[in-house]
Parts: sequence; structure tokens; C-alpha cells
Amino acid sequence: MSGGGTGREPQVGRQDPRAPAFLFRLLGPVELEAGAGRVTFRGKQAALLTALLLQAGRVISTQRLAEAVWDEALPRDPASRIRMLISEVRRACAALGVDVIGTQRPGYMLRLGAGRLDLACFQSQVSLAREAMAGGRFEEALALYDEALSWWQGPPLGGLSGSFAEAQTEWLGGLRLDALEERQSVLLELGRDTEVVTEARALAAEAPLRERPHGQLMWALHRSGRRGEALEVYRQFRTRLVEELGLEPSDELQQVQRQILRSDAAPPRRQDGPAPETSLPVPGQLPAAPAAFTHRSRELRELDHVACGADSVGVAVISGPGGIGKTWLALHWAHTRRDRYPDGQLYVNLRGFGNVEEQLSPSTVLRHFLTALGVPPTMIPADQEAQAALYRSVLAERRLLVVLDNARDSAQVTPLIPGRPGCTVLVTSRNRLVSLHATHSARLLEVGAFSDEEAYRMLSHHVGPQTLAADPASTAVLLEHSGGLPLALGVLAARASAQPAFPLAVLAQELRDPATRLDALQTDDLGAGLRAVFASSYAALDVRAARLFLLLGTAPGPGIGLPGAAALAGLPSAETRALLSMLETANLVRQLSPGRYWMHDLVRLYAAERTEADLPSETRDQALGRLVETYTAMARAADRMLFPHRPAIAAPPAAVNVPAFEDAAAALAWFETELPCLLAAQLLALMLGLDVAVWQLAWGMNTFLLRRFHNRERLAAWQLALTAAERLDDPHTTAVVLWHTGYAHAARDRIDEAVDHLERALELFEQAGDRLLLAQVHHTMGWMWSVRGQPRRGLGHAQTALRLQREAGDPIWEANALGAVGWIRLQLGEHEAARDACEQALTIFRRHRDRDGEAATLDSLGKLAFDRGDHERALEYYGQCLDLRKATGNTFQSADTLVCLGDVHQALGDDAEARAAWRDALCLYDSHHRRADSERVRERLANA
Repeated sequence: MSGGGTGREPQVGRQDPRAPAFLFRLLGPVELEAGAGRVTFRGKQAALLTALLLQAGRVISTQRLAEAVWDEALPRDPASRIRMLISEVRRACAALGVDVIGTQRPGYMLRLGAGRLDLACFQSQVSLAREAMAGGRFEEALALYDEALSWWQGPPLGGLSGSFAEAQTEWLGGLRLDALEERQSVLLELGRDTEVVTEARALAAEAPLRERPHGQLMWALHRSGRRGEALEVYRQFRTRLVEELGLEPSDELQQVQRQILRSDAAPPRRQDGPAPETSLPVPGQLPAAPAAFTHRSRELRELDHVACGADSVGVAVISGPGGIGKTWLALHWAHTRRDRYPDGQLYVNLRGFGNVEEQLSPSTVLRHFLTALGVPPTMIPADQEAQAALYRSVLAERRLLVVLDNARDSAQVTPLIPGRPGCTVLVTSRNRLVSLHATHSARLLEVGAFSDEEAYRMLSHHVGPQTLAADPASTAVLLEHSGGLPLALGVLAARASAQPAFPLAVLAQELRDPATRLDALQTDDLGAGLRAVFASSYAALDVRAARLFLLLGTAPGPGIGLPGAAALAGLPSAETRALLSMLETANLVRQLSPGRYWMHDLVRLYAAERTEADLPSETRDQALGRLVETYTAMARAADRMLFPHRPAIAAPPAAVNVPAFEDAAAALAWFETELPCLLAAQLLALMLGLDVAVWQLAWGMNTFLLRRFHNRERLAAWQLALTAAERLDDPHTTAVVLWHTGYAHAARDRIDEAVDHLERALELFEQAGDRLLLAQVHHTMGWMWSVRGQPRRGLGHAQTALRLQREAGDPIWEANALGAVGWIRLQLGEHEAARDACEQALTIFRRHRDRDGEAATLDSLGKLAFDRGDHERALEYYGQCLDLRKATGNTFQSADTLVCLGDVHQALGDDAEARAAWRDALCLYDSHHRRADSERVRERLANA
């Protein structure tokens, strides 16, 4: 079997007809289990599946998948080989009733629910074990570690070879060793030294250069009265480390040796090393831990990694917009890991986003910290640099946690970072403080909004599950319009708890209306609502960045690209990018992909609200006008790249400089991203009276909407265009719009409306003497009647279109008309005439390199060959057609071609290839919501 790497199909067990839950395994052989069934993947299939599973929920490009499978020695046409591997893996999964791999540009994505991957289950149990250990629940922690480690069933990834697999195997093995070492720490806490001696010795042998198991073994031996053996473990480890790496053991392990040499008493619990000796006070300045903290397991794990560094001060910057829960995260982690810092915890609210007068200077904080650490006030120097030097000296050789909350910038933070390893610094800020990564290797941790599930659990904790279950409609409104912001959810929970007799519908009604939504997220405490949080972030902005922030709040659609933002700002792209970077640093916008920016719904609502007060309406309307013009020009340019032979329309686009599209793939990708914004911009243009832009946006989007089967959106766009055309009172524009509106009605099976609009368009084009567009309308009507089961009626229109195109001397559209005539004659059973017309059309299309026309004609010839029993020829035609349609992004007609390919494969006796083609077609039909077509293919699959 080509591309599989093993030369044979995966081993497939029996399938449970009840379609049970399934589990993918990576912590051993790469496998899929579902009920009594099991499939084991090997070779290239295993490498491909591993890459998808490790990035589940994310789109992995075909190129990255190829590199994971073949390293640098990529085969010729790696994309084709990856498609074959994907088909093989899909078939193996489908044998157990599992369908989780989707196709999504520029590659594939594997969708998994909770509990579907053994690695995720292992990591979840380890996280729970760490929380139990941090809370002093050692028996519970031990049970959780044992449960986590039970997921391992051998070497990870089944010994898969290749650089990608080997790197992942090493990473997975490191996760297992971490868990085993942490389990030994629990056993030490429980006084089970004999078990530690046995297990830590085995672990030290497995990882001979890891210090932690050797330290654990030394303590267990020492506490068991075997002092000489403990010292011998150290001697052998040091010799190995020096000989192999040229390094001495860490200070911590050397101190363990010194304590054992001094025959000190057994070490204190919850440490692998000695307790520090200090006569200084032990500050405990942390505010109370959040009582109802939930979720954030990923972020807590990230912070654990920061605290593990032994060679430097661990610094983490927790950033995110106001109200996202940064302080709660920092305080929860700080309290649950407080035992790691026996020398104390320092805390300060730097007030970085209050008034300038309220912000704390580093000098003020240093004096506060030094006093808490026992330095007499008379010994604290007045100079900030000297204060910082004394602070670093006091903290040398200490293990201490420093929480710097609500920092404005790096300058507020840098003097407060200790100078020696052993301490951890948590910084929270609405700004990203990227420079701390460069100067102190800080881990930058951005906190995002809660998912709907997480938000529901938080609300349920506060107001009770019964209250939410009693009114699911209102609950859905609360979840939707709180946007996953913990502060917003907390305000809603507080309001609901304060007035338990009020139904949730009261809050929901306030949230539904954008005019009162921010009011609903306000409490009696003026500083506790979202407006106050957003206002402080807004007030901290540069004047130009603040202006762009306001304009972004008025932009149509869920996001915006750099060209659109530059149009709004009326500035060059480079200057706009710099301003967007300021907003991104302030966590008021996010760059979800390069050059693509997104604003949280509630932040956008605040910006729009402030625009009314802070920005003249003339300035706003001019900015929106520039944005609409830019979207119109870009849509026209992208459409021209997709359909270069499309007839030109009379009205020129606005004189706007827009980026050029490299090829059709780039144009398609732009449309995929911008479609919601283009649709919203068209409606905005109608409201602003920009009628030319309204209908030209419909024109620019038409080819993409047609190829992607977005028939509902296509009809809506042309109906808006018709309203604008009637206001323009230009007969030619009206005729163009009537033609496409009729075409869109026909695609929605609204034949009466389609005929009405198309006949009106015919009349206007005949009056204007525009024979080219008159031919186009006849072409559309020929298609409409042929797909409605009236091919004879459609043939008349197609022949009229052919005559008009020949008279006009346009070879491309003559070929289109020939193709239409050929297709309709094929429906009528006139095979010779159909073949003659199609072959003429194919010759012209290939001469002029019109790939869309060539694909359509090959489709007709494939059907003709199939009907005549020439299946090999049909397979050739359909294969060429599919390649062209994929290349042009025509997923709508690609689905139909795949069905035909499956039929040909079945006729040739190749049932496996037939099912593969039909499954691919089904995926496309489902994505297009073409239910009747989907059912037709499902029936084929069921009968195959």
C-alpha cells in the first residue's frame, strides 16, 4: 500500500456495532481503541497520526506533516503522498467507527474531545497529583501519580524512528521521568524510605545524569541509617557528571552531601534538599487566595515550569486584558506552591493602570520589601540603585516568591527581580512586557478568555446549577455576552446572588441590548465594573493608538487585516502596524495570525461607546468610507485572480492602493479569512449610502461564494446590491445586478424569482444593445433549466448564448457556451453531438489556459465516457478535472467530481478507492450543508 511505510494495512480488530467511546494511545504503541476493536499504526501512518494527535485541535499544514513523516528527505510531490496517508489513516479509523480527521487549509486538523488521548489523561492526573501534594494530601497524591503512570504501556510511540518521532519520544519520556521523580518525593513525605531506595535506585539507573533521583536516593539511604551508601551514591554521580559533561553537581546536591557528612538529622518533609538557614523574618504578604478559582490548568503547568529553573531566577509575566483573571491566577498558584518558598512571599500591587500619581515607583517598593525582610529602616539607602543592590544581597541564597501585580511596564519591574537562582518572580500586567523575555528570560504567559464550558462551571459555582438549568435560554445569553471574561462572569454572579428572587431573564435582557450591555456588567462599586477596567487601559494609550483603538471599535466584522486597519487610520501600513503593536502590547487587540487582528467583543463595545464621545462623527464616517473602498478594491482584485476571464464591469474600482495577490490560492485564502468582514462591510456601505461599493462588493465576492457553495450569503449580497442599484438609477448597473440576483435565486431553487429577475435583465441588456452580457444571461438560463430537469428548454438558451458569443468574437465565452451545449446534449442522450461540442470547448480552453472551463468540460467528457462504458477513459477525465478544481479552490464542484470518481472506481471493481472518494465527497457536502447530496453519498457508502 503506497505511502504507508510498512507495506501492509494496520491491524484492525472487531468493531463494536454500538459505536463506543474511543481512545488514541501514544504512551506505548500508536493505537486507536474503540470498544472491543483496536487498530495499531506503524511506520509513516504512525508518524502522521502522532503529529496530528500532538497538535489536536490545530490545523497542521501539509508541509509540516510531510517533514514529520519523512524528515528532510521529502519524496517527490509530498502533498500527494500525505493525502494518501491521510486516506489510509481515515480508513483505518473508520473501521472502528471513528471520524476525527478533517481537511482544512493549508492541511488537516484532528478534533478530539476530552479523555480521547492517553497523553492528555496522563497529564491531567499528574496535574491533580501536584495540587494534592501542594495541599499536603500525600496519600491522595500518591494514588493520583500511580493512576497517571498506569497510562504508560511501553516506550512512547512504539519505538517509532525518524528525527521528529525521536524528539517527541524524548519529550514524552521526560514527562514520565518528571512524574516518577515527583512520586518519589511523595514517598519521602510519607516516610516510606525503603520503597524510595528501591525505586529511586532504578530511576537513577534509567536516567544516570538526572540529579533529582540521586538526591532522593541519598536522603532515603541516609534516613534508613545507610550513611556510607548515600555518600557513595554522591561520589559515583559526581564522577560520572564530571567525566561525561565536565560539570560539578548543583549547589543543592552538594549541600545534601554536606549535611549527610555532618550526620544531620533527617531532612524536613516536602523538600529533596536541606532547609535554608536564616535569621531573617519570613514575610507572608500574599493577599487571600481566590475562594472560587477554577480552570487554568495549562497556565498553572506553565508557571510550574518557571519555578523549576535551577540556573537562574524564574520570571513569568502573566498578561492579558483587564478582567481576564491575571491576579487570581497568580495568587492561586502562589498559595498552592507556597511551601516551595520557605523564606517567604513578597507581594505588591504596582497600580500600573491607575492615575500616574498612584503608580508605585521601584524605590517605594524596594523600601517596603527590605523592611519586610528585616532590614532596619536606618540601613536602607536613599538611592534606588543602592536599594536594589541591597535587596539582591539580602535575597542571595534564599528561596523566596515575589508577586508583582498590575505592572505597567518593564521599568517598574526590573529593579525588583532578585539576582541569584532560588527565587521566582510572578508579574501580572495588561501589557505583554516582552523586553523582560530578552533581559531576564521571562516566560510570557498570555491569559485568554474562558471557554463556554469553563464559564458555565464558574457561573454554576456561584449561582447554583439548578438556577442555570431552570432557564437555559437566559444562561446561554449570559455566557455569550460575558465573552468568557472572569470579571464579567463575576459581576453577573454577584448581581444574581444579590437578588436571588430576580429571574436570570432580567440580566439576560440587559445583556441582549448592546446599549445596556456594559451597564449590566457594572456593580455598585464604581471601580469594579468592566468600564472602569477598560477605561484605565484606554487612558494609558498614546494619543494615536487611542484614536486607532476607537476606530477599530466601529469596524465591521469580527477581525481586521493590516490593509483594513491602515485604511481606517488613514496611515501607511508601517505606521499602522506600529500602532497595532502598541494595542497588542496593551492586550486591547490580539494578533491571531500574522497581520490579522481581533478585539474581544466587550472591548469592542467599549471602544464603540467611547467613539461616540471622543471622535467626531465626520472623522468616523470618513474612516469607514476608506475601509469600505479598500475592501471593495481588494475583493475585485482577488476575484480577478480567481476568474481572470470573467467579463469586466463598467464601473471602475476606487483609486485605492491594495496589496497584490500572488496567485489564486492567496486570493482564496484571503476570501476565507475576510468573508465575514466583507459581508458586514457591504451592509455598512448600504447604511452609509455608498451604493457603488455595495454592488461592487457583491460582484467581487460572487466567484468565491459560488465556488464555496455559500448560496445563502450570495443571494443576500445580491439582494443588497439590488437595493443599491435601484437607488443609483443606472439601467446598466441594474441589469448586471438583476442577472446575478436571478442566478443566486436559481441556486436556491427559487425558480419563479429567478425567472423574473433574469427576464428583466434580458430586457435591459437588449435595450442597451449589450450582446456580451445578453449572452451571459442566456448562459445562466440554460444552466438553470438543465439542472431543473428541462434540458430541452435549457438548450435553446445555451445555443442563443453560443451564437451571440461567436458574433462577439470572444473565444473563452464561446468555449463556455460550447461546454454548456455539450452538457445539455449529454443530458438529452445526444452523445455524438455532446462529444463534438465538448472537444471543441476543451481545445479552446486549453489554448487560452482557462482552468475553470477546462475542468467543467473534462467533467462532461468523463460523464460521456462513463455512460458509454469506457471506464478507464472516464477515470482519466475525472482525475484531471478533480486536480484542476482543487487547484482553483472549487470545493463545490470538487464534491460532485469525487462522487463520479467513486462511481467509476466501483464500476472498475475497486471498492476501496470508491469508498475513499465518496467519503471525501461526503466531507465536502457536509461542510457545504448540502443535505440531499450528503444523504445520496451516505446511501452509496452503506450499500458498498
